[in-house]
Amino acid sequence: MTLFPIRPILPAFALTRGFTSNKAITSMRLLGSKSEAPKFDAIMVEAYKVVAENHRHEKGPWTLMTNHCVSATAGIRSPRILDIATGPGEPAKTIAMTLPHATVIASDVSADMVKAAMKNMSDLTNVECIEADAQDLSQLESNSIDVVTCCYGYMFPTDKAAALGETFRVMKPGGTLIATTWDKIDMMKISADVMKEVLGFDPPPPPLNPLSLSEEGLFRSLLHDAGFVDIEQNTSTYPFNWTADREMQFTIGTMLLRDKINEIAETDDKAWKKAEVAFWKDIEKYSVMHGDHMVLPNNTFRLTVAKKVST
Repeated sequence: MTLFPIRPILPAFALTRGFTSNKAITSMRLLGSKSEAPKFDAIMVEAYKVVAENHRHEKGPWTLMTNHCVSATAGIRSPRILDIATGPGEPAKTIAMTLPHATVIASDVSADMVKAAMKNMSDLTNVECIEADAQDLSQLESNSIDVVTCCYGYMFPTDKAAALGETFRVMKPGGTLIATTWDKIDMMKISADVMKEVLGFDPPPPPLNPLSLSEEGLFRSLLHDAGFVDIEQNTSTYPFNWTADREMQFTIGTMLLRDKINEIAETDDKAWKKAEVAFWKDIEKYSVMHGDHMVLPNNTFRLTVAKKVST
């Protein structure tokens, strides 16, 4: 198995975002709601980049999405590409570097992530970064975008139909949507194991669920209802490298739970100790070790490519 180089980060970084909050889901590449955009401090932004770098794997979404983007823009002199839920700038940056003749608009609902994306892509002249909610892209004109990309975003809007409707609206006739959604992610399983130990009972599924579009046929149906045609889908599995640092491994493994455990810890001073014990007891079920590196090998996403009918 090929391991990715992971950027160094402060050993004591914390992803203080909750299991069911918009902030937590954004750390997994979310689109937040209109009413509450997530906030990130500098450590959180850097932590996000470390986790997200796994997506650069040869079987991960960034490589595959970029390849499809190249195909979709072949023959277009100056294509306009919109990347929804760009986070700190991916796959927008990879696409912009691969297609220097294109204009790439990197959008995210979080102002902090937009700032990070601007910094991350400050050396590129063909990128524009904007703060935008996928459910309301009113700052973009109708029929103005050749390709829309969205990596792990469409699972989270409160109104998924509205988000896909806005995507469809801004696309030019004949335009292409390239999106990824989660089918399976073991990070959710270890999160559930930890919360069961902390709570003393099985936790309910999170209201904002990274697996909300994993049901066979669901995303295809939503796309069809939004007006998309020529919908093609396939799956790919790739590993998550959680680095060689034990503190970071634990932090990444509980990053979806931070706010909830902190809340519980206000009345149960053993909450974090329970979480730590549960994590190290159960993580072996989902991970393998490559030297000191902890790797979760079974993360499967669905790549969807769809078209807007040409006029």
